[in-house]
Amino acid sequence: MHPQVQLDHEGSCPYCGMDLVAKEVGGALSPGQFEMQENALALANITTMSVEPQSAPDGIFRLSGLIQTNEKTDAIQTTLFDGRIDELSVSAVGEYIRKGQKFGTIYSPELYLAQDKLLTSSSYKDTHVKLYEASRNGLGLWKLTDEQIDEILRTREPMVNFALTADVSGTVTEVMAKPGNFYAQGDPLFRISNLNTVWAVFDAYENQVGQLSVGQPVTIRTQAFPGKEFEAKINFIEPLFDSSRRTVAVRVVLRNREGLLKPGMFAEAEVVVDRKSEGIWIPKSAVLWTGKRSLVYIKVPDQNTVFESREITIGNSSSDSYEVLSGLNVGEEVVVNGTFTIDAAAQLESKASMMNREQMQDRSIQDHSIQPMNPSGVSAAPAQKMIVAYLELKEALVASDPTAAQKFAGQQLELLRGITLDGPDNHGQELLIAIGESLEKINGSKDLAVQRTHFKPLSEKMIVLAGSVQGLQTPLYVQHCPMADGNKGADWLSLEEVIANPYYGDQMLRCGKVTQTLQ
Repeated sequence: MHPQVQLDHEGSCPYCGMDLVAKEVGGALSPGQFEMQENALALANITTMSVEPQSAPDGIFRLSGLIQTNEKTDAIQTTLFDGRIDELSVSAVGEYIRKGQKFGTIYSPELYLAQDKLLTSSSYKDTHVKLYEASRNGLGLWKLTDEQIDEILRTREPMVNFALTADVSGTVTEVMAKPGNFYAQGDPLFRISNLNTVWAVFDAYENQVGQLSVGQPVTIRTQAFPGKEFEAKINFIEPLFDSSRRTVAVRVVLRNREGLLKPGMFAEAEVVVDRKSEGIWIPKSAVLWTGKRSLVYIKVPDQNTVFESREITIGNSSSDSYEVLSGLNVGEEVVVNGTFTIDAAAQLESKASMMNREQMQDRSIQDHSIQPMNPSGVSAAPAQKMIVAYLELKEALVASDPTAAQKFAGQQLELLRGITLDGPDNHGQELLIAIGESLEKINGSKDLAVQRTHFKPLSEKMIVLAGSVQGLQTPLYVQHCPMADGNKGADWLSLEEVIANPYYGDQMLRCGKVTQTLQ
C-alpha cells in the first residue's frame, strides 16, 4: 500500500494496483494533526511529560574533539646548505630523536668548495689573517664544529659527505625528506614534536560559545582510557567560526609526560557552567533530528489520542536533556517515549513527519519517480521502501537510539524478504543478500556500537542500490565521515545536505562532508 494515495471514492492504488480501503475519520483535525488508536498507543508504550520551566539539569555541557600536537613546541628540521641527501636514518613517523643526534649525511658541492677555499687560505694565513679567518668562520656558519674544521686542516682533504644533526629533541610526526633527493638551504626534512604537552581541540557550536571563557576548568576523558580523567583549563578560543560546520575551535593544553595521550585520539570535554535562569528542558529521547531541524511531537489538549509535530530550536545540552529555545510552550505535553513510533504513524497518515516535513508534496521520494536501471533488477516500489526504511534507521542512529535502530532494521528486513528480482540477476541477488546480512546483525543487537559497526557495510550496499535507480525527484546525498571505523572512514545516505552523523550522533554530529549527490 501507498499511504500517500488518498481519494474520496473507491478505487485502486495507481502505483501497486491494490484496492483502496475505507479510512475512519474522527473529529475535525487540522492538516498537521493525526490520530492514533488507543490500543496502538498502549502497545507502543507512548508516554508524555508536561513542559515546565526548570534549571539546567546538571549545569554542564559536553564538547567533542581530538588530541593534537602542541604546535608551539613543534619544530621543523631543515637543511643548512644546498645538497643531496645520501643517507637518512630517520624515515618513519613516531621515531624519537635527540638534539645533536646524527640522522644522516649530505653531499654539498658548495660546501666542498668552501673547504677548498679554507685549505688554500691556510697556506698563507700568516700574511692574510683576515682572509683565513673569514674562510674558517664561513664553515662555522654552516654548523661545522671546530673539531671538524681542524680535522680538515690536518688531513688537507675536503670532506665529501657531512653529517646532519638534529637541532631539537622530540618525536618525529612528519617525514618530508627522502635519500637521493637534492634539497636547497632551508628546505624542511621532517617535523619534530615535543609530546610532553599536547593540545585537546574541541568543536563548540554557536549557542555554546557564550558560556565559554579562557581559564574555565574542564574535565577531559578519552575512549582509550575510560576510567581516567584529565583536569585542565581552556587555553584559547579561536576568534573565527568554521563557516561550513558552524563551530569554533576551543583549545586546552594537557600535560603528557607519561605519554598516554597520542595525537589523533578522540576526546570529550565536560565543561561546568553557571546555572542560568530557568528555561525549558526536555529529554533527548523526545527530539528527532532531521539534519537542519529538530522535531518533537505534542499531544493535543483534551484529546489523548491526537498528536501534532512541532519544530523546535535547541540550545545547550546536558547528559540526557536538551534546552529548548523556541517552539514549545509551558504546559504543553511532549512525547518523551515512543517518539519514533509516533513519527511512523504520522507518515502512514501522510502527515508532516521527520521524513517528509516541508517536502511531503513536492520533494518526497515518490514510488513512481524511481525507475530501475540494469543490472539491479529491483523494481521501483521496493527500492523506494527500502531507501525510506534505511533513512529511518539512519535517523535512529543519529539520535543514538539502539531500540529504534533495532526496530527499523527489522522493518527493513521485512521489506527485503518481500522483494523479488525482475528476471535472473546474480549481481542484484548478491546485493540483496549483503543488505540482509547487515540488517540481521543490526536487528539482532541492542548495542549501539555494534549497530553502528554493521551500519557501514549496510550503507555501502544501500548507496549501490540508490545509485541503480534514476529519476529521483529529491536528491540523495552520499556523505562521508573520515573518523568513523577507527579513522578508516564510512559513508551513508541522507535526504539533507547538512551533516547529521549516524556513527557518532551528538558526540560529533557535524563531522563529515557530502561526497556525491544522487538524482
